[in-house]
Amino acid sequence: MSEYLKTFLSALAQVSRLSEKEAFRSLASLIEAVPNDRRPPPSSQCATSNVCLEDAVRAIPPHLDLAGAGEAAARLSPWAEASRGIPEFFAGGYAYSILVDENPPSGSEPIRAGLLLQQPEIAYPGHAHDAEEFYFILSGEAHWRVDNDEFSALPGALIHHPPAAIHAMRTKAQPLLAAWVWRGDLTGRFWYESAPDVDCPRS
Repeated sequence: MSEYLKTFLSALAQVSRLSEKEAFRSLASLIEAVPNDRRPPPSSQCATSNVCLEDAVRAIPPHLDLAGAGEAAARLSPWAEASRGIPEFFAGGYAYSILVDENPPSGSEPIRAGLLLQQPEIAYPGHAHDAEEFYFILSGEAHWRVDNDEFSALPGALIHHPPAAIHAMRTKAQPLLAAWVWRGDLTGRFWYESAPDVDCPRS
C-alpha cells in the first residue's frame, strides 16, 4: 500500500472510531481491514480538479485530524469528472476519485472509498443509492439535506447517508472537498429524486 493511502485510511479509521455517531464507529474496523497490498490508481486531473483543487486543499483547516492525510490524498488522487446522470439530471460541477474499491474482495464487508470535489455555487440535486455512505468534510461549506433534515456542512463534519436516503448539497462561495466511504450494496442502484425509476450506473 502506498504511504499516502495508508496514512489516509488510518486517519479515516481514527476519526470514525472517535465519533459520537455509532454508524461511524462501526465503520472504523472495515477501513482498518483494507489489505496492505491495495494500490490506488495513478494520480490524474480533470476539469474540476484543474479549476478548484488547489483552493480546496489550501482551505483545509490545519487543526483537522484529517488535514495532512487529506491534503496528500487530494493531491495524489486519480480525479475524474463526474458523469453519472449527466446530462439528463445533473449538468456536472464535481469530480470524484476512488482510492479503494472492492476488487478483489477482501474482509467480511468490502468498502469503497475516495474523495469528492465540488465546485463553488453548484447544487448537486437530490439523489440516493443502495450503498450506505459516509462523508468527512475537509474544506468548504455546503447546504446539506438528508431526507427531511437540512443543515450547513462545515470542515470537520461527519455526515451519514443510510441506504436509499435522499441527499443533496449546494456549495457556497468556496469549493467543497470531502472524503467518502461506501459500504453495503456497493453495486446497487443510484437514482435521482426527480426520476426515481431511472437507474444511473457509473460510467
